[in-house]
Amino acid sequence: MAQTTGGMSPTDMSVGLSTDGTNYTDVSGYANSVEIDGGERVTGNAFTFEGDTAIIKSGKREPLTVTVRGVYTETASEYYDMVVDAYEAGSALYVRWSPGGGDSGDLGFTSQAGIVKNAPYPIGEASTAEPIMTELVLEVAYVTEAAIGTAGWS
Repeated sequence: MAQTTGGMSPTDMSVGLSTDGTNYTDVSGYANSVEIDGGERVTGNAFTFEGDTAIIKSGKREPLTVTVRGVYTETASEYYDMVVDAYEAGSALYVRWSPGGGDSGDLGFTSQAGIVKNAPYPIGEASTAEPIMTELVLEVAYVTEAAIGTAGWS
């Protein structure tokens, strides 16, 4: 098989946050990474007196953790403000991202309502000039994948 020529770079990824799962705020200008952890499917196995290998069955999927790192600002209704408000209230937050940028026909990934698990407060180190970052760690049951419609993500 020939090597692919369709590889993508995440430099134009689109990232959005929502408190209701419908109206998203574009945080692409703040976010600089999206990571997924967890989601392992529970499995079980048993051996019988016949055969040399186990009988393996699948179970439920564990929750996923979606982590989004973003630049800290003190402007209301921006990335940090949305994350800390959801954390302090214990309220639902949704995240969506599109590696292709959120244009029509790109694939988009959208979380179910999740809970902010970490304290997203800013931290820093005096020996660096890098922007202050904060981290959203969102626990969700699942993420859906779908092609983005003709209007794209705005």
